[in-house]
This record gives sequence, C-alpha cells and structure tokens, in this order.
Amino acid sequence: MENVLEPEAAPPERFTLQEYFTPTRHRRLRRFPHLLRTAIGIVWTAARRELLFLAGLQLAIGAGIAIQLLAIRALLSDLLADGGATSFSALLPELIVVSALGALVAVATVVIDAQQRVLGQLVALHASDEVIRTAAAVDLITYDSPEFHDRLQRAQLSASQRPAQMVSGLLAVVGAGFAIGGIVVALLVIEPLFCGLVLVAYVPAWLATNRAARLVYRFSVEQTERERRRMYLFELLTSKREAQEVRAFDLGEHLGDRHRRIYEALIRDLREVLRRRLRVALAGQLVTAALTAGALAVLVWFVVDERMSLSQAGAAASAMVLLTGRLRTLSTGAGGLYESSLYLEDYATFVAARPRIEATRPSEPAPADPEVLTADAVSFTYPSRTRPSLVEASLTLRRGEVVALVGENGSGKTTFAKLLAGLYEPQAGTIAWDGVDAATLDPRSVRSRVAVIFQDFVRYLLSAHDNIALGDHARSGDGGSVEEAARAAGIHDALGSLGHGYETLLGPEHFGGSDLSGGQWQRVALARAFFRDAPVVILDEPTASLDPRAEAALYERMRELYAGRGVLLITHRFGSVRTADRIYVLRDGRVVERGSHRELMDADGHYAELFRLQASSYVD
Repeated sequence: MENVLEPEAAPPERFTLQEYFTPTRHRRLRRFPHLLRTAIGIVWTAARRELLFLAGLQLAIGAGIAIQLLAIRALLSDLLADGGATSFSALLPELIVVSALGALVAVATVVIDAQQRVLGQLVALHASDEVIRTAAAVDLITYDSPEFHDRLQRAQLSASQRPAQMVSGLLAVVGAGFAIGGIVVALLVIEPLFCGLVLVAYVPAWLATNRAARLVYRFSVEQTERERRRMYLFELLTSKREAQEVRAFDLGEHLGDRHRRIYEALIRDLREVLRRRLRVALAGQLVTAALTAGALAVLVWFVVDERMSLSQAGAAASAMVLLTGRLRTLSTGAGGLYESSLYLEDYATFVAARPRIEATRPSEPAPADPEVLTADAVSFTYPSRTRPSLVEASLTLRRGEVVALVGENGSGKTTFAKLLAGLYEPQAGTIAWDGVDAATLDPRSVRSRVAVIFQDFVRYLLSAHDNIALGDHARSGDGGSVEEAARAAGIHDALGSLGHGYETLLGPEHFGGSDLSGGQWQRVALARAFFRDAPVVILDEPTASLDPRAEAALYERMRELYAGRGVLLITHRFGSVRTADRIYVLRDGRVVERGSHRELMDADGHYAELFRLQASSYVD
C-alpha cells in the first residue's frame, strides 16, 4: 500500500482488565486486615483531616469512659464507707465529675454523628471519581465484554453506597476499640478476671457476624447479571428516548411484567439468603448471651463469697455492662466494615487497573499536521462474535481529499470508521499516520487528530453552547468559534432564537429546556465536528436526519467547509458520493472495489449494482 512504512518499533503490550473480570468468590476472614488497611487508605486519601478529627474524638470518648468508671468506683467506695454516713456535700464533687464526664461523652457522640455524614460523602466523591476515571481510561473494546459491565456495576455500587457504610463501620470499630481499651483498663484495676470473661463471650457473635457478611456478599456477586437486566428494563420504561416507541407498541405492561418477574426472583433468592444469615447470627448471639450470663453469675458468686466488696462489684457490673455494649458495637461495626470491605475490594481492584493501563500505553504523540492516514490489510472481530467485521481492509485518506466508504448494512463501515478514529485497535494489519503505526502512538493524541460524528451521535442534555463546545472542551470558552461552527452547520439561527440563546438547555427534561427536531440535533452534532477543527474528519451518515434540500446543500459545500482536511464520508446514499475523490466499497468486511464514481460504474461491479438499484427507486 502506498505511503505505508514499516513501523519503527513494535507496539507495546497493552494491559487489559481480563484478570479483574472474574470476582474472587471465596474471600477468607484472614484477608480482613488487608481489607481494613485498604479501607483506611481510601478514607485517609479522601478526607484525612476529618478522619483525624473523628479519631481524636473517639479516643477522647474512650479515655472519658475509663475515667468515668474509676470515678464511679471511687464514688461508690466513699458512699458505702462507714456504713454510708458520708454527707452529700462531701460526695458532690465526685458526682459533678461523673456527670460532667457523661455529658462530654454524649456531646462528643453527637458531634461524631454529624461529622461522620460529611466524611461519608467525601469518601463517596473520591470513590465515584476514581470509578469514572477508570471507566473512561479503558479501551472501547472493553465495553463489549459482559464481564466488564458486571465488574463496573459492582464498582459503581461500591463507590456510591459502601463508602458511608465503610466509614460508619470504621469509626464504630475505632470508637468501640478506644472505649473498650478504657473499660479494659478500668476492669483490670477492679478485677481482671471479668475482663477476660466478657471478651471471650463476644468471640462467637463476631465470628457469626462475619460469616453472615460473606453470605450476603456472595449473593450480591451471583445476582449482578440479573440486577443489570432489571435496571436496563427500568431505564427502558422510564427514559424519554424510548418512551415514544414503548407507547407506540404498547410495551409498558409487557416490559413492566418482565421487570417485575426479575425483581420477584431477586427477592425470592434474597429471602433464602437472609434466612441463612439469620440462623448464623442467632446461633452466634445465643452462645454470646450464654457466656455473658455466665460472667454475671461469677460476679454474683464473688460478691456472695465476699471475694469482692459492693463498691467493686458495682463498678465491675457497670464496666461489664458498658463493655458488653461496646463489644456489641464493635461486633456490629466490624461485621459491617467486613461486609463493606468485600464490596470495597471490587472497587479497589477495578480502579487499580487505571495506572497499569496508562503505564502501558505509548506516549509518542501523533503527527500534529498529518498528510496521510492509511489502513493496510486491517482485520477486526468483536469479542461477542465469531464472524469478523473487517477482513484485510485497506484505505488511504490524504489531506484535502473527500473519500467515501459505502456498502450495505453490516458490511463493516462503522467498524472501519472506529478503527481509523483510534477507538479500536486492529487485530491484524496496521493503521498509520504519515507512515507511523498508530499502535505505537499515544491513543489520546491519535483521537485528538480526528473529528468524528457517528450515526448514533449523542444528544447531550446540556446547553446549546456546551453541545457544540464539547467537540474540543479545552476551547469551550471560545464563544465566537462556537457560533462560527453553528453557522457552518446551518443551526445558528435556530439556536439563537431559543429562550436563552446558546445558553438554553437542550432537552425538555430540564426546567427551561427546549427540545430540537431530529434534523436540528444532527446539525448540532455536525457543528460539534466543525468546532473540533481536526485534520481528519469522519462523518458516519451525517445527513440521515436532514431533508433532501439540506442534504444537497451540505454535500455541495463539503469541500468548502472542510478545506485542507481529509474527510471520510460513510453513507448508504450513493447519490451523495459521486463527487468523492475516491470511493471504497465494503462487502462482508472486505474492500471489494475502489475508485471514482465513473470508474466504478464502468467496472459494472457491486457498486454499480447498488447504485442502479437505489437510483431505480427515484425513476418511474
């Protein structure tokens, strides 16, 4: 193929997400320390100041409880000394100390609850941002993998729902840990035996809580695909884009019944999992309750046997009650943190892929002002298919040329366009910019050299200005160029007449928003391509929604509008490509013909057959 040189270096081996596709179903309790470190690391990165403040409050509460217990023991000792003859005034300072400590602990608890909400939102913001960045970093071909979508959904849910739960569990564990430390110190002073008895009593409850967490997590992983189908049906039934066809075919009740059946199956399986979880939790709590009762019995026996004074027994009983409550909080918090950590690992492994993806991508920029874009014997097959979409397809596009790509539906036109735009990589053959293999170039710089508008272009529910400026967001503040692009696309007058001009929100879903016709939306998409001002322009069915007059006007001005650029025009309207410098004809993924319109008509091949077939519909 002319103008194609051998690549100077072999393309680097790209990192894929395949190793992350299969979730780890059997996550053992021994991984909890690792998961806890991961949780703390995420919270520390997202909001270290808030975390340190809350940890300090928790530490203060733990110290306050310990001092309060010792103060209660001293108060009881003085109260019971000499047969209880101590005056109230003599006990008043100790009462004030005990009451003040209790008030301070209560105030600190309220402050913690308020700050914990803020911390949860900060962590959610950080986690969601990481998921978005990773999803944007993966290659487009990754989106053709169902496993990736399962993984992405679990990461999304973990980012939006689990951070607050993770923070709650983490702070509960930290707070309970500090409080337990203070209570343990007090109990060791009063009677060490009861400290050990209460701690042992809560081991079964803690083990049961973590076992229950694993049951729920495993259920969540197994239901990911079903939940994605349910969410798709929900969006299908509630979005504006599909609303007209859903009503035209009276699909609301039918698809609603499908949604309900999937949801009912989810609930049915959830009931079974929760029954199993309840049995595990009840068993653990019953054993813990029995051991706790045994500890209290030992305390009563010590008092009856006069091995402890009443003041010591009262203080020990208070400490045991407090310790029991804090252990329950610790058990619940640790269980919640462990459960959240299981989901957190889905999130953490997902976002950990982004640095590796970026590290293995080439950094060499594409030519800033390329003269020729070539595809040489390019082949490509989608992961979900066995039949190739392109087979050894070749094409050349030079600066200043208008090249057309035509063929029947399913011939591979849009796939070829995505390869040329740098959205997919060929599995065989090369795509080169001025002879340099695109696989050795930074893919972002390759994409920056192309302005591409696909047939299924996006209708951004943003302002009219933003809809155009997104073509090159780095220049979004250049209002003059935005209007110039709108004029080139023939949409300036329509946008200027909207209620707030270019600042009008497009889409009736927004208050004050305004919808456009199909042809107007297509002109906005064309304006977006004009605004990008890239050396290569790819237009996939750019006039599908335009009327014949507008379509003819656009094609007449094609060379004027895109002067100095290489234009690849993809269309099934053969009358629109007659003036192209070269026409490539695709059939079953192969380039079967190439040449000018006259050359292809004289060859009387596949192009001529399709041209005459289409032309016959306009002739009596």
